[in-house]
Amino acid sequence: MSIDWITVSAQIVNFLILVWLLKRFLYQPVIRAMDRREQQIASQLDEAQAREQKAEIKSQEYQVMLTELERTRDNILAETHAKAEQQKRQLQDEARREVNETREHWQRQFQLEKAEFLSNARNQIANTVQNIARNALADLADIELEEQIIASFINRLGSLDQRSQTLIQKSSRQSSEPVRITSTFKLDTAARKRLTHAVHANLVDGIEVEYSESAELLCGIALTAGEGQLSWNLADYIHKLNQDVEQAISPDTQPGTEKE
Repeated sequence: MSIDWITVSAQIVNFLILVWLLKRFLYQPVIRAMDRREQQIASQLDEAQAREQKAEIKSQEYQVMLTELERTRDNILAETHAKAEQQKRQLQDEARREVNETREHWQRQFQLEKAEFLSNARNQIANTVQNIARNALADLADIELEEQIIASFINRLGSLDQRSQTLIQKSSRQSSEPVRITSTFKLDTAARKRLTHAVHANLVDGIEVEYSESAELLCGIALTAGEGQLSWNLADYIHKLNQDVEQAISPDTQPGTEKE
């Protein structure tokens, strides 16, 4: 069997032409379309990846912002709580201070009113006792009592200690005024002579002695020589009684208290 090389050659040429035509008009458009599609897909993938990266960055930024917001919120809450506690303590301290000041004010007011009441009571009681004593002594005053008063005064004048005697003598010499004897009742001539003799014998011999009466003395006699003074007066005893009464009813001497 012989081969028809012309036919074979024609078929080969036809095949090559067919291959070129397929490549030219079929394969290359398909390949270019596939390349464009692949490039489009790759571009879309790149864009998606870029968007994903941006979303991740935004997510991280939002997470940071959320963390910062939570921290700021906690700080604000803590600061607000601290301020509320501080204001609460301040209000409590102010209320406590106002209560203490009010209590101290009322205590001081009570003590003042109590002291004033006790003072008035002491004065009233003391004055009452003093008036009763004065009235009783005034009713009992008579000639015998006056004689006893003069005798007691002369005895006191004669029993002066050296210091008191020297003080009265010095005051008498330094003063240009005479010695003055004041009595509650009017002294007769004999009584004046007895008193003048006692002054000359115990104080200054030959000094002038003047006499006067005073209602302020209660059954007593007082001698004044310059700044020196000597007296025997029932008012002194009443004054001492007044002081004893005041001391007896003073709050410092009430039962349960000790007086320093």
